[in-house]
Amino acid sequence: MIKHALLAPLALALLAPALVAVPADAHGSRHGPPATTDGFDVTLTRWDSSRDFRAGRLEGLRVRDGALVLDRRGLARTSYTDPFGDGTARDYEVGTWTSPVVRLGYADDEAISSWNATTPTGTWVETLFRGRHRDGTWTRWYVLGRWTSGMDFAAGDIHRTSLDGQRDDDGTVYTDTFSAKTGREPVAFQTRVRLLRPVGGRSRPSLDAVTTMTSELVPDAAPPTSASTLGGRAVELAVPRYSQNIHRGEYPEFGGGGQVWCSPTSTSMAMRWWGRRHAPTAADVSGVEAPNGDPQVPYAAMHTWDYTYDGAGNWPFNAAYAHTYGLDATVTRLRSLAEVERFVAAGIPVVTSLSWDLEDMPEAGYATDGHLMVVVGFTADGDPVLNDPASSSDEAVRHVYTRANFERVWQQSTGGVVYLYTAPGTRLPRNVSGSTPNW
Repeated sequence: MIKHALLAPLALALLAPALVAVPADAHGSRHGPPATTDGFDVTLTRWDSSRDFRAGRLEGLRVRDGALVLDRRGLARTSYTDPFGDGTARDYEVGTWTSPVVRLGYADDEAISSWNATTPTGTWVETLFRGRHRDGTWTRWYVLGRWTSGMDFAAGDIHRTSLDGQRDDDGTVYTDTFSAKTGREPVAFQTRVRLLRPVGGRSRPSLDAVTTMTSELVPDAAPPTSASTLGGRAVELAVPRYSQNIHRGEYPEFGGGGQVWCSPTSTSMAMRWWGRRHAPTAADVSGVEAPNGDPQVPYAAMHTWDYTYDGAGNWPFNAAYAHTYGLDATVTRLRSLAEVERFVAAGIPVVTSLSWDLEDMPEAGYATDGHLMVVVGFTADGDPVLNDPASSSDEAVRHVYTRANFERVWQQSTGGVVYLYTAPGTRLPRNVSGSTPNW
């Protein structure tokens, strides 16, 4: 189970798969839909190089080996009280990076930022978003996440958390998603990242990449089912299969157990696909109690836990966790299973987020107000092959769902939200226009 039940009524039409670059005020890797399309506009903007970072405004940070690190001087100071800690205010040195202004060419209804960061014990990262209206005025800065990879609270790690109470005349933040108020949709945006460490500390958090997905919602209309791009060819990746349900009742302090761990279970499957070096080691999970096996699943749930949301389904937190094992990770939207096919055919499993009523996808055998599963292949008929963690055992995780049903509920419930995890150097798929699909 995950959050975002509020998104369920929103129906999102599909785009043709071709993408073109969207203009921006400065560097950053941007891809979006053709301007003439009447469908669902999506833009993914990613900053992940020295050139990208230098195009933004650096305060107390410097670029080193393509990443952002705290500078030796010019650091501001701030105080933070961990709302789940002992109530003590702690002082931090902070460096801030602010992106260039990105112009979209459409009105943005939603935004999700994800980040790839390294946070030694006691350090953390905060990611923010603001939008610019057509009249040139700006929204406030909204916090989209406060993240650290560690859980050594005695040594100074904060509790990972989203931030409630961010509702005003311009929009609302629902856990990890900025949602604009109707009539106040931004047409441009900026992303900001802050790296923090305790005053007097020597550890250096670093930022390898930050990505912001922006999108436009369209009227409630059932999209047509996309045509398969595989030409009648079956494709299936041998992604490891993990069941969340074998962990029922484990670690009840983390949501009651595995029955609510679909997101970290799906993340664990996708991570392990890339090899042992991109997954927790035996030493990492040595203290984890998992009597039915797969200790990496409760370990992932603990390390993706959002203490305000009180769950492990925070989308960017899952991506940030995957990066702690060296994967390039982002949260975005894809507009059809035809786009997903290109990733799977390139050897990249795709973690999808969706919800449905039983009558809308009866082949699943259950209904859910929020779930994640991994697309690992397609049959010769074009139906998606899923590693669905809501299964009774690891052996029962593989399922085939109907293409039309799956695509419809995935698009209508979350607008095609996915996690994309790749090992460094992985060649990404190209679409018919020669650009990378929504990456």
